Amino acid sequence: MLPAAGCQLRAASGTLLTVTRLTRRQALLAGVVPLLGAVAGCDAPNGDQGPGQTTTGPAAPATATTVAPGGQVRSGLVAFGDFGGGPAQPAVARAMERWAARHRVDALVTTGDNVYNDGDPSLFAAQLDRPYQGLRRGRPLWVTLGNHDVVAGHGASQLRHLGLPDLPYARSLPGLELLFLDANRVDEAQASWLDGRLSAAGPALRAVVFHQPAWSCSSHDSDRQVDRLWVPVLEGHRVALVLNGHDHNYQRFVSPGGVTYVVTGGGGRPLYPVDGCARGAPERVAKVVRHHFTAVEVRDGTLAVTAVAADDDTAIDRTVIRR
Repeated sequence: MLPAAGCQLRAASGTLLTVTRLTRRQALLAGVVPLLGAVAGCDAPNGDQGPGQTTTGPAAPATATTVAPGGQVRSGLVAFGDFGGGPAQPAVARAMERWAARHRVDALVTTGDNVYNDGDPSLFAAQLDRPYQGLRRGRPLWVTLGNHDVVAGHGASQLRHLGLPDLPYARSLPGLELLFLDANRVDEAQASWLDGRLSAAGPALRAVVFHQPAWSCSSHDSDRQVDRLWVPVLEGHRVALVLNGHDHNYQRFVSPGGVTYVVTGGGGRPLYPVDGCARGAPERVAKVVRHHFTAVEVRDGTLAVTAVAADDDTAIDRTVIRR
């Protein structure tokens, strides 16, 4: 739970704040957490899953003070997955257009399963091009491939259609490097490529994008090969953000080493329920079953990650990652 009125909170910046009455949704937007054990009468979040926790249930009243990450936004993107031809694809596309009208968006990033059911090139225009026509004016579409994109052998055709190289590949925005992998073939070669890129000189903020999730507690669950071969590399380099899809919902995990893993698979296809997590998974701090996209805003030393529901533009989860 969040603390009662009269407690102090620590903002993501480390600043102590005075409590005012807000809703739980506003508390999530604030990105604040109780100052553990420092103020008598404040509830420590032993029964909570941490800042940014959201569920499919109704919001409960809470107290917090609204704060936002400081500094100018250097770049931004919107990420989404599991969308092609889905009933909610148009709604998610329109929600991203509304976000882009008010925020900086330099690129569109997908977490895979872009063209259903089998990546048929005859559907590229209907599922990749037309829904995002306005958003793609002056903005690239950078994708990873999901199982539906490659099942009939059309993965390379999709990448060529978008002017992209074979996976893995890297792209950059001001202040952020994005590394795209192919989790349909999890192997040592890509682990070595990833380790090499993360070991090279580059920005402190890096995001890694692939389809089958490192961590998920839903219909598909975590990918064991990813956990065996790639997670040690991600953890060893303390990557700021990992973006996955495959399960059609939103989940956010934070590892003990401080790596944030996001499943953003609510881009338009029918949704999947979330389950309880098995032993060994990192802490899941957010879970939402709604169609959505995930926005990332880059500032000096921080990534502001906001999951936005497509039907009403609600910020269903928000966190600030610092490096």
